[in-house]
Amino acid sequence: MAATAKSFPLHNAASAPEAARPILEATKAAFGMLPNLHAVLAEAPAALEGYAALWSIFEKASFTPAERQVVYLTSNYENACGYCMAGHSVLAKGAGLPAAAIAAIRDGREIADPRLEALRAFTAKVVVNRGWVSEADVAAFLAAGFGRRQVLEVILGVAVKVISNYTNHVADTPLDGFMKDTVWSKPAAA
Repeated sequence: MAATAKSFPLHNAASAPEAARPILEATKAAFGMLPNLHAVLAEAPAALEGYAALWSIFEKASFTPAERQVVYLTSNYENACGYCMAGHSVLAKGAGLPAAAIAAIRDGREIADPRLEALRAFTAKVVVNRGWVSEADVAAFLAAGFGRRQVLEVILGVAVKVISNYTNHVADTPLDGFMKDTVWSKPAAA
C-alpha cells in the first residue's frame, strides 16, 4: 500500500477499515477513480464520512455549481492548499466557472464579474477572519444579490474545505493524475 510523504496510508477499498469501504466505493463510482484525499481520510472512517456528508450537503446549497467552486477555490487559496486548489481548478472548469475567474482566484486577484467577486471576497473574509465578519461585510455580500441563507451556506462550504485542506496539510497528500496541469502553490506576494 502506498503512503503519503508523512506516512499516512493511501487506502483503497481492500485496505481501508471496514466502515470506510462503502464510502470509498461510492466515491470511486462517482469520480471514476479514488482521489488521494479520500484514500488518506479512509484511515479515520468517521472523518471520511463527515467529509463526504458535508460535500453532499453543500451540493444542495442554493449556489450554482460555479458559485460553489468559487467558495471552494477561495477557501483553498486562503488555506494555501495546493492539493485542493489543483483539483478544484479542474472541477471549477467542469462546473462552468470562466477560466479568467479561476485564474484570478488562483492568483489572489479580484474576479471581473461583480457577483462572483462579492462571493470570493466574502468567503475570503470568512476564512481569514475565522467567521468574524463585520456588518459591512455582510451588507456588501447582500448588496451583490445574495441572501442571508447564502451567508450561512458560505460557512458550510468553508467547513467542507477545512476538513480537506487541513487533512492535506497534515498528510502531505500527493496530487492525483488529473491534477498534473493545474499544480499550484500560493503566490509569494500573498
